[in-house]
Amino acid sequence: MQDWRRALSEAVAGSAAEVRLDEPMAKHTTFRIGGPADACVLVSDRPALVKVLRFCRMNGVRWWLLGRGSNVLVSDQGLRGVVINLGGKLAEVKEQTIQGFQDSRGPVPDTRIPDSSTPRILSVGGGAALDEIASFAEQHGLVGAEFLAGIPGTIGGGLHSNAGAFGRSLGDVVTSVTVVDADGNERVLVGAELRREYRQPMVEDGLVAVEVTMELSQECRMSNVERRMSADEIRKQRWAKHPKEPSAGSYFRNPRTADGGRVPAGRLIDGCGLKGKAIRGAGVSEKHANFLVNTGRAGFVDVYELAQVVKATVEQETGILLEEEVQCLPGPGEFKTQNAECGRQSSRNRTGAASGRRGEADGR
Repeated sequence: MQDWRRALSEAVAGSAAEVRLDEPMAKHTTFRIGGPADACVLVSDRPALVKVLRFCRMNGVRWWLLGRGSNVLVSDQGLRGVVINLGGKLAEVKEQTIQGFQDSRGPVPDTRIPDSSTPRILSVGGGAALDEIASFAEQHGLVGAEFLAGIPGTIGGGLHSNAGAFGRSLGDVVTSVTVVDADGNERVLVGAELRREYRQPMVEDGLVAVEVTMELSQECRMSNVERRMSADEIRKQRWAKHPKEPSAGSYFRNPRTADGGRVPAGRLIDGCGLKGKAIRGAGVSEKHANFLVNTGRAGFVDVYELAQVVKATVEQETGILLEEEVQCLPGPGEFKTQNAECGRQSSRNRTGAASGRRGEADGR
């Protein structure tokens, strides 16, 4: 291990990359859970990212891309390989210049003032925070990104679950994604190359989003009935509804109903009397049942086991099998003794998992 880590530091020396060794992932996840990664690299531009990716491919080193650390549950054993964070130029938010006609010198910018029907394009780095995108758009008189306010993640991470809220998702506003593959090759995905299904990845695994374009609208006056909620109003609603304890966000996807709609997972969990259910340091939030929270000193096993109890209870009482929205790292079946212990403890708890009161539904 020492050899490749030293070689990594040498390979990126002089580039826009900062290498940290044995970096605790608990410092980089919203759950505040996770052991040390062999190496954590903050890359601030595309050439530095390409150097890291090519180094990993050539040396057979596994890598993960981590944004703000929401929507993930990291093993207490840590991660063997490289964790990549995007910053600097790869986290910028800016508005694209509107291109106009061509003349002998090339494209000439269109200086016309756009009206409310003219699309406005934001260009954001893959490491840009979703909440910052919402703020930037609002400050520049653009509408359509308000639903991102308060979501604790980056747009790169959001693409891997088509993140959204309040009936909107990234798939509604993203027009193109520039990606870099494991060999350092770059290409632009548009149209049908971008998936837009509910909570499904918009881009395939193994690709790093370095730039995303979003089509928004010019702000215009609306009647009180038509007026959109502002980003700040959405933040306040989110903060009032969501727990303050460390969590990964909504833990389970909202399952589909027979008529094609969605039923809030939180409503199902609450209806099974699971609010307040705790296993050691992990608990089902009393404030929002689709949040599993770190009540103090929770570890990976505590949260993982609690999630299995919640799934088993909901399936037993409703016949609906919940699917996790939160991703376990390093991956299914890779936790060895830790995962085996989880399985033993979960099986002991499932027998009486469905007992308890039925609460008032409040789901997301």
